[in-house]
Amino acid sequence: MAAVSRKQRILFCSEATYLNTGYATYAREVMNQFYGTGKYELAEFASYGELTDPRASAIPWRFYPNSPDKNNPAELEQYHSRPTNQFGEWKFEQVLLDFQPDIVCDIRDFWMFDYQERSPFRRFFNWVIMPTVDAKPQNEQWLATYSNADAVFNYSSWGYNVLSKEGNGKINC
Repeated sequence: MAAVSRKQRILFCSEATYLNTGYATYAREVMNQFYGTGKYELAEFASYGELTDPRASAIPWRFYPNSPDKNNPAELEQYHSRPTNQFGEWKFEQVLLDFQPDIVCDIRDFWMFDYQERSPFRRFFNWVIMPTVDAKPQNEQWLATYSNADAVFNYSSWGYNVLSKEGNGKINC
C-alpha cells in the first residue's frame, strides 16, 4: 500500500497578517504568494491576533490567534506570566501538535522567535527564519541560534554579508 501524499505544511509565525505593521505586511505578502500557488497548506500563528477579530474571518488559510481569551482569567494569567508569550511562546507547542507543520517560518527579531529553537518538537520541522540584521557585530547568542536554523533569509545583501562573516560559515544564509 502506497503512502498517501499531502501538501507540505508551512506554519508562519508573525504578527497577525490583518494588522498594519511591518512584520504583518511582510508575512501577509509572502503568505499570499505561497497561497496563490496552491502547492502548500498554510497556517498563521498570529501574535496580537484575536479569534474574535472580524478581520480574522477573511484569512484564507488556517489561523491560530496568540492573544488570550479576555474572558478566561487562567489564560490571561498564563499569557502575562512571561513577556515572550506575546510572541507565541506560551502556545507554540499546541499549534505544532495541531497543525503538524513540515516547515516553521518566522520573519521577526531574535527575541520574538528564539523559543522555537528550544521546542521539544524541533526535530520534527524545518526551521526557516528571517531575522532583522541592522547592526554589527551581531550578538553571539543570536549567531548561535541562527546557525541552528535550517535556512536563514536576509533582508539585504549587507545583512547576508554580516551573517556570513560573523557566523564563520555555520549559518545557512
